[in-house]
Amino acid sequence: MQKGWIVNNRVAKLAEEILNGKIIDRGEIEFLFLLGDENFDDLLYWANQIRQKFFGRKIKVCSIVPGRLGGCTQDCKFCAQSAGHETAYKDVKILTDEEIVSAARKAKQNGVPNFGIVYSGKTISEKELQRLEKLIPKIKTEVGIGVCGGFGIINYEQALRLKKAGLARYNHNLETSRKHFANIVTTHDYESRIETVRAAKKAGLGLCTGGIFGIGEADADRIDMALLIRELEVDMVPMNFLSPIEGTPLADTPTMRPREILRLIALYRFILPKVQIKAAGGRKLNLRDLQSWIFYAGATSIISGDYLTTAGRAVEEDLKMISDLGLEADRTCA
Repeated sequence: MQKGWIVNNRVAKLAEEILNGKIIDRGEIEFLFLLGDENFDDLLYWANQIRQKFFGRKIKVCSIVPGRLGGCTQDCKFCAQSAGHETAYKDVKILTDEEIVSAARKAKQNGVPNFGIVYSGKTISEKELQRLEKLIPKIKTEVGIGVCGGFGIINYEQALRLKKAGLARYNHNLETSRKHFANIVTTHDYESRIETVRAAKKAGLGLCTGGIFGIGEADADRIDMALLIRELEVDMVPMNFLSPIEGTPLADTPTMRPREILRLIALYRFILPKVQIKAAGGRKLNLRDLQSWIFYAGATSIISGDYLTTAGRAVEEDLKMISDLGLEADRTCA
């Protein structure tokens, strides 16, 4: 009992220091990751205190649309969109401008202030970039919604053109740690992802950069990625949780336990106290009845509606959940 009290006291001390502006180091982070399940309530309690201190009651909500779906040349083991996997998304499907604008309008009508366009594939062509340069301002003008996007690996010049077109934030995930990345992806290297994030930041875009969990990574990988995210000065961190999809190499991987996910969100809140943390893909499948706990674990943002190849929750259900918790959906763009 005494030993447990001492451990809890150390968690409280670290949390109080974070609330007062401290950024914890790797040794302190490793201590938190080693805590057993008996400290679960303490982690969530303090993660919630940190969230309230730096973000108050505001929760950011966004919806996404796959502007280009499937047929990807990359071999990410978790992704249904790889042409090398035996899934329903081997062939490319490209939405028309009208379909994308319609999806943005629907998001706006549902009360969502931010809308993301995501392309499958390693990168975008000059023709596709020119299309986006016309489409992004069209959505902003006609629909009145903030526009974010993820179009694969891009350079500074491409990022700058997207910024000038009105893109608010660029989504490009690290996926996992540098060490574990080669176990998941072999068709491009980790450095290209980092360079894309840096190019987007240099161009003045907000950064939506996180990863996916439950893909065989260890806690050390989760720590490595969090520290790199902190180094890159990302302002939004999507945390995705594997939805095993038939036909992919990770199809038989067990889903994560709800309490493990909540613990992980809380730990990222300790590491990244002033950064938006978004509960993204896999939230519905993995968390089930504990979805509302994400905010008490420190999350400040959600993707609402369907994801790229998996179903999500209806926007009205998510907005009701936020309201029922005494929180407030942030209506500002990006």
